[in-house]
Amino acid sequence: MKYLISIFITLIFMNGCTVIGAGVVSVVGGTYYISGEIKSSYNTSIYHLYKASLTSLKADGLKICSVKNTKRDADIEASFTDDTKIKIHIYYNKEGLATLGVRVGLIGDEHKSRQLLVQIERYL
Repeated sequence: MKYLISIFITLIFMNGCTVIGAGVVSVVGGTYYISGEIKSSYNTSIYHLYKASLTSLKADGLKICSVKNTKRDADIEASFTDDTKIKIHIYYNKEGLATLGVRVGLIGDEHKSRQLLVQIERYL
């Protein structure tokens, strides 16, 4: 019994290290998925990311529900034709560097979020 418990505990720790290692690799790559949102940083202004996001959403025929834009951050809420919510958050990191976060659905759909991020990148 002790043997099985020790194997189980070892597997838990190994699994956690694998997840942490994958997270580090994703962060180093510039794009990462965390807490239901895909994030990517760009060497551009918030305004440029904001305009690219709006242009992409309009080009794809998505319904834009609300827009908030300040000098430090921007939020766009939209929805697909099936009323699946889209939340885009753009914020300032440091001079010339802004981060774009995309969440599709209430808890986050990684595949659709990545697809939407790629579509927005077409307009950068």
